[in-house]
Amino acid sequence: MLRFLIVSAVVLMHQSAGNAADAFFLKDGQRVVFLGDSNTFAGHSIAYLDAYLYTRFPDKKFELLNLGLPSETVSGLSEPDHPYPRPCVFERLDRVLEKTKPDVVVVCYGMNDGIYHPFSEERFKKYQEGIQRLITRVEKAKAKIVLVTPPPFEGPAIKDKLLPKTAEKFSWLKPYEEYDGVLGRFSEWLLTLRDKGYMVVDAHTAINKHLETVHADDPKYRLTGDGIHPGGTGHWFVTQQILQAWKAPKDVDLVEINAETGKTIRGEVSDLKIGRDDIRFTWLSKVPMPYDPSWDAKLAEREGIAEHLNRYRFKIAGMAGDRFELLEGKETLGRDDFSRKQLADGLDLLTLKDLSTNRRSAELWKLVAERQRLLGLAWLTDVGHKRPDTPKGIPLEEAQKKAAELEKQIRKLATPEKISLTLHFLYMGKVKPPEE
Repeated sequence: MLRFLIVSAVVLMHQSAGNAADAFFLKDGQRVVFLGDSNTFAGHSIAYLDAYLYTRFPDKKFELLNLGLPSETVSGLSEPDHPYPRPCVFERLDRVLEKTKPDVVVVCYGMNDGIYHPFSEERFKKYQEGIQRLITRVEKAKAKIVLVTPPPFEGPAIKDKLLPKTAEKFSWLKPYEEYDGVLGRFSEWLLTLRDKGYMVVDAHTAINKHLETVHADDPKYRLTGDGIHPGGTGHWFVTQQILQAWKAPKDVDLVEINAETGKTIRGEVSDLKIGRDDIRFTWLSKVPMPYDPSWDAKLAEREGIAEHLNRYRFKIAGMAGDRFELLEGKETLGRDDFSRKQLADGLDLLTLKDLSTNRRSAELWKLVAERQRLLGLAWLTDVGHKRPDTPKGIPLEEAQKKAAELEKQIRKLATPEKISLTLHFLYMGKVKPPEE
């Protein structure tokens, strides 16, 4: 009976993991195009998505194309003091859709569409009409559209440049002091499109909630230097909201062993040996999603990233000793030893920087970011646009060849690999001596 229950539990866990992957919004082989302004063009959030996909689905292929353009709007509006008329997405949209032939289009506009002025019904209507027109064009191209609310305007970052409502003119260099309220109105309207069946990802609320929480302890905390362009930490919130909307699987991998019975409950484990002084086994492990070194040092902890989107655990129950050290091969992992309770509850393997899968993850991140930068500029240049002073990419065919070489390296790093782990029982802070 006990054996039946264990087998049933293992089957159910495998089914649960399979169902989580099946529920994911993207399907194998799909191409996703991202449209937006300079915050999309920056590409951080897209690279984070790409890194997640490579590591969580190493046997599938997704193609993410960054076609964001700085200064761009969906409304066609531009402030008088802008050095040139802001580009409008509709000037290039047909070429984007025709050349890329996307399955999914992710859209994030709004920051520039209020043109940094106080709220205006006229400008709001232009924004609404632009979004509706964009939806129609994307659907006509037989692609699904995902709408993302604009990131907040972080006024305190440039408080000396803010202007009151009574000012004569405004611009991105001298914006209206309550401009985030304008973006809030845009975001609230976008969210009503959920009632019509559209997927709307609410980055605006998520980032503002984060800022409010952190400001309670650190009023000087900032995500931007200019109020408009968040760094990597801010971009993570866009990625996080997209992944959650897409029903992204939480688990990277889990190994679970009962040392008392000598049975593996979960994980692709081989060569399990439980001795007097140690436990040894080989684990075929996936690679976790990488973290960007540019993130705020407390981001992962504050947002519970490991628990919600990157859960990578090691659980061993039924241990005879009280304290243990963990080794990969002959190298000790972590500065501290671990208690029996820690191991039974589940050890967060992301905290073990020297674990080979974590090292591979960090290396993979650099290659993914490089590949995204290379392809993004090449596609943007190939499609064409009317914005001056925009970096040019290399010819698309050349970029695709270089990207293919980078992808080979990325996929090699993302491929699950066998790692040899050992748990040593400790006695008075040392490896337990042989019994006499």
